[in-house]
Amino acid sequence: MVEKKKKSNPPPKKGSGLTIKQRLRLILLILLLFAAGVIWILHYMEVISVQDIMVKLGLADRPATRADLEVHIIDVGQGDCILVASQGQVMLIDSGERDESNAVESYLIRHGIHHIDRLIATHPHSDHIGEMAEIIYTFDVDSFMMPRIPEVYVPTTKCYENMLKALDVRDVSVMKPEDTSFQLGCCDVKILTSGVENSDNLNNYSLIVKVVHEKNSFLFTGDCENEEEKTLLAKGADLKAKVLKAAHHGSSTSSSAEFLDVVDPEYAVISCGKRNDYGHPHEETVRRLSKYARKTYITARDGSVVFISDGEGLTVECESDKK
Repeated sequence: MVEKKKKSNPPPKKGSGLTIKQRLRLILLILLLFAAGVIWILHYMEVISVQDIMVKLGLADRPATRADLEVHIIDVGQGDCILVASQGQVMLIDSGERDESNAVESYLIRHGIHHIDRLIATHPHSDHIGEMAEIIYTFDVDSFMMPRIPEVYVPTTKCYENMLKALDVRDVSVMKPEDTSFQLGCCDVKILTSGVENSDNLNNYSLIVKVVHEKNSFLFTGDCENEEEKTLLAKGADLKAKVLKAAHHGSSTSSSAEFLDVVDPEYAVISCGKRNDYGHPHEETVRRLSKYARKTYITARDGSVVFISDGEGLTVECESDKK
């Protein structure tokens, strides 16, 4: 008797079914689409706005209801210039490169600025102090601070000499560069000195400025590179901030993972020029920042970026959004 062969089931065709992982992704997608639909309906029926839902979920800040503090990261091309204004008091950090059109001065005057309480040069590179002399001659400046640098590395550039001459002619009070703090309107300002010694890289002498307005905080880092970041971390400096002005125009030699772990920013701003010769910002730095910040602004793309704070709420406005 010949034994009949059992018929074997044919192997399943490829693509005839979904894997468990694919099913889970599909379910998640359906749930997300459903949630988005519910949010849109609630927003359309004016029950609750999308903005309010995002705030309640912790995915966005409540917009500021008052301009108790304004922080302007001014688009000066390949350079830095930051305006901090609170309750009639003004601090200007850096000035950008020398500019024949006096764009920074025009920007300040357009925003009602005629007097500067604190003027800070984070370090003496021309893309940070190029317009300092003109600013000192144009506005009433109460006090000025720049970092202490070993004599052998003190620059002899024209813009540096012009800045020193302007300080002398206008009899501006020069503050001693040291770790210190002071009030600016309703804000607390903390100055942190580098701690780096005998470096031939002027970037690593950058003054660090932290501004705290109740629940909102801002960290301005000049051109601080990894060497200075390590000294700041070693001395246990208070670096945590909601908004980070990323150092050295988004260079790959700044904004290390160790530094960002401590700062833990929710927003980052990179100040750099369009199609600059340095390739700023570097891709790896933007990627590192994106792991922490929910939004990264780049002045070359977004123009000047303005943060408005009432101590709890925070509003962000970009020049590019107004065009």
